[in-house]
Amino acid sequence: MTSKENPKFFMDRLRRAPLLVTFGAILLYFFILAAPSLLSSTSFGGDVSKTPQSLPKNQLPLEIGLATSALFIVFLLGWGRDARVTSKPSWSGFWYAVPPAAITLLILGIGVATASLQGIDATLLLTSELVMATLLLVIFVGVFEETLFRGIVLHGLEIRFGPIIALLGSSVLFGSMHYVNWVGGQDLLSTHQQVIHAALSGVLYGAIALRCRSIWPGVFLHSLWDFTVFVNGALGAGNPVQGDQVTTSEGFGAMVFLFLLRYFEPILGLIALLGWFRWSKKQNTTRSDNEY
Repeated sequence: MTSKENPKFFMDRLRRAPLLVTFGAILLYFFILAAPSLLSSTSFGGDVSKTPQSLPKNQLPLEIGLATSALFIVFLLGWGRDARVTSKPSWSGFWYAVPPAAITLLILGIGVATASLQGIDATLLLTSELVMATLLLVIFVGVFEETLFRGIVLHGLEIRFGPIIALLGSSVLFGSMHYVNWVGGQDLLSTHQQVIHAALSGVLYGAIALRCRSIWPGVFLHSLWDFTVFVNGALGAGNPVQGDQVTTSEGFGAMVFLFLLRYFEPILGLIALLGWFRWSKKQNTTRSDNEY
């Protein structure tokens, strides 16, 4: 076996081509997710029953495979620590995950309350096997997507362009990945909205990954958000922060409240990014002082 045929040599070449790894992984997973729908008569927006709140009930085995394979790629490349999968967390950064978690739980509560006002018994759903299956599903979705976008993609872009460009780039790519739902039958307008929301939420997940030095707080927040969306959808409440429920006639305060609910992820993401700037500067200063 020549050196060029050696698997270790091949992996070393891949590590020196982080952009190839980044975009190769995205294209690979986009194809895996899109392929089953390509020959369907309902592909490319043709499935009127499919919405961003739809629960892919039979997708758990696929999501387990996707999450496992993404983690395998990280470890195969030797990126476990650099991609913030096995790195030692900065525990002080975990406080930045508390406000988005609280707001997401508030949105879930709004959805449950809205369903109750409509005469729907939310307790029956929240104690059902469907919710347990949903919870398991969203955990693996969170592991897969955060490992891919805040692990592989963020680190791959970071090597070439630095953390800020990597954060923005990974967020845009994360949002764009959701066009696979249009291929799968979801209408284009809903998919556009989902892409924009995902890109904005990527700012939060990416900033927290930088500040915490770990993707796992983002996995928790991502899973909690998906769980909230699916449960509210099952209750018929939809996403209570979307739409035009609040108008100028209902007061400026109500409009501000709705705005903060709609855009809490990029807002808190920017706050977490500012926290990362300060924390990073402090870390660099401490290292410099220790060298003297």
